Amino acid sequence: MIGSLLDNLRSSLLRFKTDKEYNELIRTSFLALLVRMIGVSTGFFVTLLTSRFFGADALGLVSICIAILSFASVFGKLGLDVALMKYVAEFAGKNDFASIKSVYISAMKIILPVSFLISSVLFFLSGYFATNILHKPYLEELLKVNAWLTLPLVLILVNSECIRGLKKIRSYTFFQTVSVSLMALVLLIIMSFFYSAREIPTYIQFLSIAFTGLLSLMMWFYYSKFFKEKSANEFPVSTLMRTSSSMFFTTLMQLIMSWAGTLILAAYNSEADVGVYNALVRISVFTNITILAINSLAMPRFAEAFALGKLDVLKKLSKEVSRLIFITSIPAFILLTIFPKWILSIFGKEFPGNETALYVLLAGQFIVAITGLPSQILNMTGRQHILRNIAFFSAIVNVVACVILVPLYGIMGTCIAQFAGIFAWNLLSILSVKNHFGFFTFFNPFAKNN
Repeated sequence: MIGSLLDNLRSSLLRFKTDKEYNELIRTSFLALLVRMIGVSTGFFVTLLTSRFFGADALGLVSICIAILSFASVFGKLGLDVALMKYVAEFAGKNDFASIKSVYISAMKIILPVSFLISSVLFFLSGYFATNILHKPYLEELLKVNAWLTLPLVLILVNSECIRGLKKIRSYTFFQTVSVSLMALVLLIIMSFFYSAREIPTYIQFLSIAFTGLLSLMMWFYYSKFFKEKSANEFPVSTLMRTSSSMFFTTLMQLIMSWAGTLILAAYNSEADVGVYNALVRISVFTNITILAINSLAMPRFAEAFALGKLDVLKKLSKEVSRLIFITSIPAFILLTIFPKWILSIFGKEFPGNETALYVLLAGQFIVAITGLPSQILNMTGRQHILRNIAFFSAIVNVVACVILVPLYGIMGTCIAQFAGIFAWNLLSILSVKNHFGFFTFFNPFAKNN
C-alpha cells in the first residue's frame, strides 16, 4: 500500500511537469491557497488565544454568537451573493460596469431591508432565546449586540462574491477567510495584556466583523468603478430572486450542518463544552485548507467542460482535483493523528481528554479529502436540484443525530452527528455524479494509475 501511495506522489510530480492542465491548476491555485492558509492560520490562532487567555467558556460565547449570526446572514442575503457573482462575471466579461452597478443596486434593495428586519427580530427575541432556548439568561445583552452585526456580515459575504465575479480571487479569498480573523487576532493580542473578562473575545469579533463589512464595501466600490459609472436600466429583481432561490436553500442546509451542533450543544451543556467542541472542529478542518482555493478555480472549469460536452475532460479534471486535495492534506492528517493530546493541550487544560472526539471529526474530514468535489460538479452542471435534495437529507441526518446524541454524550455526540452528516452528504454526492456522468470522483491513494 505504501508503494502505491509513493507511486501516486511520483505520478503527481510527473504530471505537474508534463500535463499542461494539471500544471495550470496547481500554479493558479497557489496564490489563492497562500491567502487561504493565512486565513486558516489566523483563525486557528484566534481560537488558541481565546481559549488560552480567556478560557474555553469565552470561546464558547464566541461560537454561540457566530452560529446565530451565520444563520441570520443566510436569510439576510437570500442566496443573492452567488446570483450576483454569476451576473457580475457575465457583465465583467463584456466590460459592462454600468450593468454591474445596476444589478448590485437591485440586490441591495432586497438585502438592506431584509437584514434590518432580521436584526430587529433577533434583538427583540434575544431575551426569549437566551432564557428559553439556550437556558443562559445572562447572554441576553450579548445577543442583543450580536443581532446588529447581521448586515455587516452579509456585506462581507455579498461583496466578496461580487469581487470573485470580477476574478479578483486573492481579494475574494482575503475577505472570505482572512480579514475578520486577522483583525480579531491583532486585537486579541493587544487586549490580552489589559483584560481577562470572558466577553472580550466576543466583542472583538463584533468589531472585526463591522470593520471588515465596511472595508469590503469600499473595495467593491473601487473594483467595480461604482462611482465612475452610471447605472444601466434597473435589473429585474424577479430575475435575481429566481437565480438565488435554489442556492439559498442549499446554503441554508449546509449551514445547518455546520452550526446546528453548536446551538444544540449550547442548549444542553456549558459554554466551555461549546468552546471545546468548536476548537476540535477548527483543528480538524485544518486538514483541508486547500479546498477553498482549489474549489474557486475548479468550478468554472467544471462548467466549461460540461458546456462543451467534454465529459472526458470533466472526469479527468475531477480526478486531478481529488488527487490534489488529498495529497495536500496528508501532512496535517499525519500530525493530528500522531500528536492529538499534545495539540489539544496547547489550547488549555479543558481540552485534553477529547482525543477520541477529535478522531471522529478527522474521520469526517478524511472522507471530504478523498471524495473530491462531487457537489460542485453537480452545482456546475445544472444539477442544483439534486444537490438541494442531498443537502436537505444530510441536514436532517445531522440534526436528528444531534437531538438524539447530544443530550446523552455531549461533545462526543455532537462530533458523531457531524460525521454522520458529512458521510451522508459525500456518499450521496459521489453516487449522484456516478449516476449522471458515469465516473466516481473519489481518490484512492493506494491504487495505481489514479
